[in-house]
Amino acid sequence: MHFSESEIQPLWDEVARIIGEAVIQLRHRGEPLTVDSLVNYLENSLNSAGVQQRILIGAAVNLLRTDRRS
Repeated sequence: MHFSESEIQPLWDEVARIIGEAVIQLRHRGEPLTVDSLVNYLENSLNSAGVQQRILIGAAVNLLRTDRRS
């Protein structure tokens, strides 16, 4: 299955928004801002998310973990 960039871009924009929102929440709470704290925050938010949102949060977590290994 092949997707065009115009089909994928809105999904990556949403993943970036989710990560940005997590950063804002952690900073607002005064928690340390690390990849681990972001991943933990996002994983905790999986419990209250719908199916589509869980997929996007999962993509955000995978992106953060992949960037860390590079």
